[in-house]
Amino acid sequence: MRLIYRGKTKDVYEDGEHLIFHFKDSILGFKGKEDTGGNEVIGARKGKGNTVLQQTAFFFSLLEEHGIKTHFVERIDERNAKFLKAEKIPLEVIYRFKAYGSFLRRYGEHRALQELNIVEFTLKDDALGDPLICDEAVEKLGIASKGEIEEMKRITRKVAQILKEFFESRGLEIIDFKLEFGRKNGELLVIDEISGDTMRVMKDGQVLKQEEILEVIE
Repeated sequence: MRLIYRGKTKDVYEDGEHLIFHFKDSILGFKGKEDTGGNEVIGARKGKGNTVLQQTAFFFSLLEEHGIKTHFVERIDERNAKFLKAEKIPLEVIYRFKAYGSFLRRYGEHRALQELNIVEFTLKDDALGDPLICDEAVEKLGIASKGEIEEMKRITRKVAQILKEFFESRGLEIIDFKLEFGRKNGELLVIDEISGDTMRVMKDGQVLKQEEILEVIE
């Protein structure tokens, strides 16, 4: 295997026609405080990589059951999983059920938990701080075609409905989540991961930790 990417929460290896993800124990945060929407590593917690992998395997399988194609193949062990190669689109597609996190930092704390139900695009670029990017800019910069933009929105809204129903059936509320997409054989696939690192879920007004989300799916 050949290391092709070393990231904050995972390392990615090339293995023939597949990719192997190694999930780390890194904790994400914002300004030193643990935050699933954060973009900096603030520490590590033993077993966290295994927790994220369990969640990713579960949620990708859930999406596949509902007809949404992903690049997940199989879990290898506690920290590693196999995925299909796909041409990565350098965007994060965010679905916000309610105003929270970076949305509040942009537009004001007084709008906390306001109903939104919107799709946002951010450019996946740590050096630039993952800035918001509008549909027209995505198209003009050649990042994705107009048709791909609409398809990413459609898939994201469908995922939103699936996740909302899943968590509501367990007495929980999902506040937001983000997806990444890749191209393979002319189709868009949901790629990377879906876990407590890429979503916020609440119970009684408190955001659940990774381990608490894991308890929900076990």
